[in-house]
Amino acid sequence: VKNPDHRVAEDMRVAKLCLDGADLVRTTNRAPDAVRVEPDYSETHFMLAEVARKMKKKDEAISEYKAYLKMDPGGDRTKAVKKALDGLQ
Repeated sequence: VKNPDHRVAEDMRVAKLCLDGADLVRTTNRAPDAVRVEPDYSETHFMLAEVARKMKKKDEAISEYKAYLKMDPGGDRTKAVKKALDGLQ
């Protein structure tokens, strides 16, 4: 039985590989799972935002990027998130 942290790490790893490989369908299945298991983990919201942006789901991407910033305003991805938001708004 996998613990929640292991499951999230696995979901994030698979989602990132699929996103990098442009397998958005598979990514959309794994990223939301990670958010459900760890809703307060900013990286899961960043991944979901990236998926939504690539799928042209502007409102969803904006919402997830903002969730990331709220959870981790000084995080490693803050600059990339702000740049992505500028491009979406």
